[in-house]
Amino acid sequence: MLSVLIVILVTISVPAQAKTAYISDEVKVAMRSGASNGHRIINFLISGTAFTVIGNSDDEKFIEIKLSDGTTGWVATENIMDTPGARERLVSANNKLSQVRQENKELKNTVAELTAEAKQLKSEINTLQNERTKLNDSLDNIKTTLAKPLSLHQENIQLRGEFNKAIAYAEKLDKDNQQLRDNVAQQWFVIGGGVSLGSLIFGLLLTRINWTRKRENWGSGF
Repeated sequence: MLSVLIVILVTISVPAQAKTAYISDEVKVAMRSGASNGHRIINFLISGTAFTVIGNSDDEKFIEIKLSDGTTGWVATENIMDTPGARERLVSANNKLSQVRQENKELKNTVAELTAEAKQLKSEINTLQNERTKLNDSLDNIKTTLAKPLSLHQENIQLRGEFNKAIAYAEKLDKDNQQLRDNVAQQWFVIGGGVSLGSLIFGLLLTRINWTRKRENWGSGF
């Protein structure tokens, strides 16, 4: 009765206007063709049925409603309330709880995926760091390798200079050897000439000695 009085007072104090209301937690509420219990029942509304209030009776005991399918009728004011019934609220709460659980499940899956991605990224970072270390080592080796040709180039220049000096020295030795050969040839020519001249003189002397001996031999024979 207190709830009914509150609803009546609210209805009296607030001008009739379109608003959303709900059937109370009764099992079924009669929807009549007019604003009294003597009018024909055109439908039974179950608890939690939502409708739009479109008018009030003169005694404020009935209100005119409009269902979602467009059907209009009258229900007793004492059987309506401004909030959904406990059953509907429980269903709504359960739906929200299921939704929250589903969201939590999705969040857990998302966290698991992000964790897996984080591990993958960490593994990739470690791989990249190893590759970076290898690249740094390769760079050091390249620098060392590049430094060697420079040193070899300097050595080649030095060796080329020494080689040129050796060639010049060899050419000088060749000239000296040629001069020496020429000198030796001249010496042998002189020696050969001297030997030939000596042989000629010796031959002449030997011939003269033999001729002298023969004359002596001839003189003693006479």
